[in-house]
Amino acid sequence: MMKPASSLFAKILCWFFLNLVLVAAALAVFFAFQPQMDLHSIFGQQGSNRLRTAGMLIAHDLSQLTQEDWSTVLARHADIHRVDFALVLEDGNCFYSKDGDLPGTVISRARDVLRHKPPLDRFSSPVGNTRDLLKNSNIGKKPHLTMRTRHPARYWIGIPIPLFLEPLKPPLHAMLLAGSDSITGNGFFFDPLPWMIVAAAVILISVLMWIPMVRNITRPLARMTRATENIARGQFDTSIDEPRADEIGRLAKAVNHMTMRLSAFVKGQKRFLGDVAHELGAPIARIQFGLGALEQRVQEENRKRVADVMEDVDHMSKLVNELLVLSRAEMKTETVTLGPMDLLPAVQEAVNRETRQGATIIVQVDKALRVVASPGLLTRALANLLRNAVKYAGNDGPIHVHAEKRTDAVEIAVRDSGPGVPEDFLEQLFEPFFRPEPSRNRDSGGVGLGLAIVKTCIETCRGTVSAHNLTPRGFAVTITLKSGH
Repeated sequence: MMKPASSLFAKILCWFFLNLVLVAAALAVFFAFQPQMDLHSIFGQQGSNRLRTAGMLIAHDLSQLTQEDWSTVLARHADIHRVDFALVLEDGNCFYSKDGDLPGTVISRARDVLRHKPPLDRFSSPVGNTRDLLKNSNIGKKPHLTMRTRHPARYWIGIPIPLFLEPLKPPLHAMLLAGSDSITGNGFFFDPLPWMIVAAAVILISVLMWIPMVRNITRPLARMTRATENIARGQFDTSIDEPRADEIGRLAKAVNHMTMRLSAFVKGQKRFLGDVAHELGAPIARIQFGLGALEQRVQEENRKRVADVMEDVDHMSKLVNELLVLSRAEMKTETVTLGPMDLLPAVQEAVNRETRQGATIIVQVDKALRVVASPGLLTRALANLLRNAVKYAGNDGPIHVHAEKRTDAVEIAVRDSGPGVPEDFLEQLFEPFFRPEPSRNRDSGGVGLGLAIVKTCIETCRGTVSAHNLTPRGFAVTITLKSGH
């Protein structure tokens, strides 16, 4: 089974969230280096509007009191707006809403701005003139001072305001400053909530658009992956139904075409092997009959040669018979009749066939177990497995035949205590003519068709077969068939 961490769906989602992380990182860099950037056009207008409104009220309150009480006025407005207010006059005097001194860099920047501002006009009413100046002039339409101080980090914005301290006299130049530990000024400089809502909306829309698109790609790919895995296991009746006109639909059609071609090739190969084996059967039988008659007539010194030839012919006859069994089992896959049957009698028949002197076979099968299979094919498959176990591990310990029911299936396991099979060869064991031994001779076993016949018989019974090594020693082949209840 494919791991979730390695699927195409997970990779595309990871790429999507990586994109979000990169966007967030870019924003973080943007804010980190904001002192070198012009934030007026982004956040300045919003903060300046609030500062202008606060400036009108502060200027009015300051005009009613003496300079000794100005810090108190600034502190009162600071509590309302949750920022620190400071007032820097043109002559260098400053007033702060909190205890402590205003940073020198802030005072210096404020005085520089004040020196370069045009003179303010004079009006008759202090309160009215302050409002008119701030509303009708270009003063305060954007902050004339934005800066950041360090140790500790604080953010500042400021605008010039007129202070009418005495009637009929020119107003006093002053710079009203708002400072905060937060770049948002606790919402006074700018309100982050709308930006957060926009970001959440972008993410939500992206998720709603990306996930259906990704699933539209990965779901058919997952179905095609399962289908091709079945084809790789030899199930050539597998087909993919993807009525699409895009690349995925074309891929599905190509896989179906490939499956039909492979099925035709494999069936042709099986039919060829069966025909060859059938045609060889009759001449081999005649050769055996002739050699038997010849053995009785030759002289004593030539009988050993005849016996060697007969042994070779017997070996050839076994090979032809195995090929016939394999081809017949494969060719009647669609015509075989399957039905519920008792498992124990088939196991006992296979054990009786393959019991040899020196080998012990222990059967652990409940007599109530039933499977859906063909009795002849199942018995032949079990007999071949037991024959292999007796041949290669009969002297290493008892051979166990164990069966148990699992949900709607029955697992039949044939285990031995032999040396097992190299791990690299396990997937090839059920291929025709494959043998783990590097040499092919009569002493080392058969012709490599035994397990291929087992696989064909079990798959004809709509089951599966697999092999694995045991720990610390041993080998097991497991057959899974549908339960016959």
